[in-house]
Amino acid sequence: MNKYRREVLPAPREAVTNGHCNMGTFNGLIEHVNLLDAKNPLGFKAPRIFNYLRLKEWEAFEIANDEWFILLAVYNTKAIGIALVMAYNKGEGKMYRYERKVPFWQLKVPSGLGESHCFYHSRNFNIDICNKLKYGQIVVDFNMHNFRGLPDCLGSFTGYHETESIVIVQPFAENRPLYSHKALMPAEGSLTIGDARSVFNKNSGCMIMDDHKGYYPYVMKYDWVTALGHDDNGRLAGFNLTDNQVQDHEKYNENCLWLDGKMYPLPPIKIMRPSGVEQVWEVRDDYGRVRLYFTSLKDMPVYLNLVLVETRYHGPTGRFEGYIVDPDGNEICFDGFIGMGEKKYIRM
Repeated sequence: MNKYRREVLPAPREAVTNGHCNMGTFNGLIEHVNLLDAKNPLGFKAPRIFNYLRLKEWEAFEIANDEWFILLAVYNTKAIGIALVMAYNKGEGKMYRYERKVPFWQLKVPSGLGESHCFYHSRNFNIDICNKLKYGQIVVDFNMHNFRGLPDCLGSFTGYHETESIVIVQPFAENRPLYSHKALMPAEGSLTIGDARSVFNKNSGCMIMDDHKGYYPYVMKYDWVTALGHDDNGRLAGFNLTDNQVQDHEKYNENCLWLDGKMYPLPPIKIMRPSGVEQVWEVRDDYGRVRLYFTSLKDMPVYLNLVLVETRYHGPTGRFEGYIVDPDGNEICFDGFIGMGEKKYIRM
């Protein structure tokens, strides 16, 4: 196995200083996520409002215990806004999906996680994310009722940001940044669907958060997989693996292993689907660190072609097998972990 090393730095106070992006991989909170201060991030001088309308941004969460896997997102493309909650019952193999597509100004994705509020509110669908990283917490609340024949759904969770994050500012092109703050952390709370209530305690509940902003190209595409849970030794474990459009993947990527509160950078990866999206995905690197297989359990693909706008998207929830090697050479087993993957192509 060849060794891979990527420098992890203390986080700068701001993502952009004097118009220039502070590129790198970090392990702490960037207080001022000021991507709109970047000089000519699209490669030409443009009004600030134009740059804002090209900046894709979202907050997303995976929340899990032994019984449930939940995906929640407030997603703003500046062409459309999407509020989404998906809850997958592991024992029953049943997915509950609540989604609302709205004009983008009807939802809010803030800048910075120190103390801010991300939300979408409507008559029967509400998401509130209270970012309190100044105090080491994130609180996620959602409720949906009288929703297209689905049972009413109510969730409330607190994540404890006491573990090491992966935070990146990385280039799509010169001074064209992608920012993300991802962290795996213990979580507690409850989920109620219909008359059934499940309690998540801090010993078995966990959460991955993703605060995400980027000046993505007009054609936006990437492959991604993630999972979270506890290994056979009871340690909180998970990973984030992405093959995206940033430059120089050896130096810049957002791949990592989380284990027992620590974050370990991983090499560039490729996701291969030799028999198609509906069959087994193979996830591997060139250093012998990542050997994973992902089997889709529930997928709800989205296809849309409106000439100027096109979407070809798969985002299945599924089961992983295989391992990731930690820096000491130990194989961390992810057999049976539930997570999700994405194959995304969006022209917008």
